[in-house]
Amino acid sequence: MRLFQLYFFAVWFIVCSFQLPAAEQSTRVVTDAVGRKVTIPTKINRVYSTGPVGTILLYTLVPEKLVGWNYKHSEPDVKYIVPPYDKLPVVGGWYGKSNTGNLEEIINARPDLIVSVGMTTTDTLSIATGEQVQMQSGIPVYMAESDLFKLEQTYRTLGDVLGVPERGRELADYCAQTFQDVQEKMKKLPPRNKRARVYYAEGFKGLETDASGSPHSALLDWVGAVNVADTPLLDGYGRAQVSMEQLLRWNPDIIIAGYEIGAGPGGVYNVVKNDPTWQHLAAVKNGKVYETPQHPFNWFDRPPSVSRVLGVKWVANLLYPDIFPYDMRHEASVFYEKFYHKKLTEAELDGLLNRSLPQK
Repeated sequence: MRLFQLYFFAVWFIVCSFQLPAAEQSTRVVTDAVGRKVTIPTKINRVYSTGPVGTILLYTLVPEKLVGWNYKHSEPDVKYIVPPYDKLPVVGGWYGKSNTGNLEEIINARPDLIVSVGMTTTDTLSIATGEQVQMQSGIPVYMAESDLFKLEQTYRTLGDVLGVPERGRELADYCAQTFQDVQEKMKKLPPRNKRARVYYAEGFKGLETDASGSPHSALLDWVGAVNVADTPLLDGYGRAQVSMEQLLRWNPDIIIAGYEIGAGPGGVYNVVKNDPTWQHLAAVKNGKVYETPQHPFNWFDRPPSVSRVLGVKWVANLLYPDIFPYDMRHEASVFYEKFYHKKLTEAELDGLLNRSLPQK
C-alpha cells in the first residue's frame, strides 16, 4: 500500500511540474505586422498608441483599455465620443509635423502595451519611432498597419493580441463586407475618360492638395475617381501648394473640401463656396462642393483612420450615386454604433452631414 502511495504522489508531482509553468506564464511572444518578435503580457489591461491612427483603432476595439488620447479634442468632436472616454487624459504622441511624445507621461499612464500604427509595413519612420519608444520606455511596442484594405486582418490580429478576438472578428467582418461590396459595384464604373474629376481642397485657402498616389488622397484612387491635381507627390505630411490659375486649368467637376484645425467646421468649404475667385470653377457653379465629415474623426484623411471604411462609401456615393446608392445617414448610424459605440440622433446626423451631401 505504501509503495502504491509513493508511486501515486510521484506521478502527481511530475504532472504538476509540467502544468505549473504554463499556468504561471505571464508573457507570450507574438509577431507584429513588420515581422518583429515581441514579448507581451499574456493579459493586457491598459494600452496606448503612439499616434491618432492607432488610438482611434484602439478606441473602436478596446475603449475600456485605452489609457488616453494623443491630442485634445475640439468641442464638436467630444459630442461624438461616448462617456467615460470623452474624459480620458491627453498623453501626447508622435505624429503630424512636429508632435513628439512625452515619454515620462506615457510611462506614468502605465500601459501594458504600446501600439504603433504605420501607413504600411515599410513605413520606416513609424518603425524607427516604435523601436526607440520600446527601448527608452521598457514597454513592449507592437507595430500594426493602417492600410485600408488590410484593416480586416489588423482587426483580427489585434483582437487576438488584446484578448478580444470576438470583437476583432466583428469589426473585421464589417470591413471585409464593405470592401467586397464596393469592389463589386466598381465593376460598373464608366471608362476613365468619363469618370468624375475631383479636386481635394486642403489648407485654410483651399490651395493645398495631394495628387493621385498619395495616402492622403487615397480614397479618390480607391473608388476610381480622377484626381485632377497634377502636382508632385510629397512624402510624410503631404500638401502640395497650387495656384488658382492651375485650378482653373484643371476645372474639376467636384470639390471635396478638407477640414482644417483652427478654421472650424465649414472653414475651407465656405472659402470654396463663397470666395469670388472660386466662382469660375464648374464644381462651384454646379453646387458640387462637399466637406469631409469629421466628427469625431475625419472620414477622408488627417488622420487616415478607420473612419475611411465609412468614407469609402461616402465618396463613392457622392461621385456615382447610381452605382453606389447608399443611404449615408443610415450607413453612418450603423458604423458609429458598431465602431464608435455611439447611437446617433437625427440632430447629430445633421451636424455630421449638413455640408457633406447633395442638397435635396
